[in-house]
Amino acid sequence: MKSESFRKQALSLVLFFAAVAAVFALTRLRSDPAKKQAEFVVQQLLSCSSAVEQAVDAAAPSGSEPGLAAVDTDGLYAFLQAQLGDAMTADCLNKVMANRLPTRITALAGQSGGKLTPADLTLKKRAGAENCYDFSAALLTATDSTAAAQVSGTITMVKEDGRWKASAITLNL
Repeated sequence: MKSESFRKQALSLVLFFAAVAAVFALTRLRSDPAKKQAEFVVQQLLSCSSAVEQAVDAAAPSGSEPGLAAVDTDGLYAFLQAQLGDAMTADCLNKVMANRLPTRITALAGQSGGKLTPADLTLKKRAGAENCYDFSAALLTATDSTAAAQVSGTITMVKEDGRWKASAITLNL
């Protein structure tokens, strides 16, 4: 009688731990750390308009007019590396600079009358591409939340040094 009770308790414990393991496994499958990091990078990139303008103005040679005309790209690169360097590969950061993504967003902000904030950001895993996400968002003016632009693009993530980092970003303004 005692051994039968012991077997039932042991079986109950095994089933309990199996259920806990199944819940843990399902939770891990649903969470996508690459997607979460991709969302962070896109959010930061789309939110950088006023910070980039300040960095550009601070890096401009003395005596030059403020704005995007006279840009010390080394200063801007250092600023972006400090802001997003842990979230992007060095190659991606170089491509972001070469494609002038931050200054394009800043120029759009200037045309719209000030700082822009992203809203309704959505990321969708691209079918057939590993760790690649299509994204879209509205850029709203910070002062009155009117729509300034709709943006879309793609972001590809890679695991580097144990962390998810953006390896490629395209942006359509």
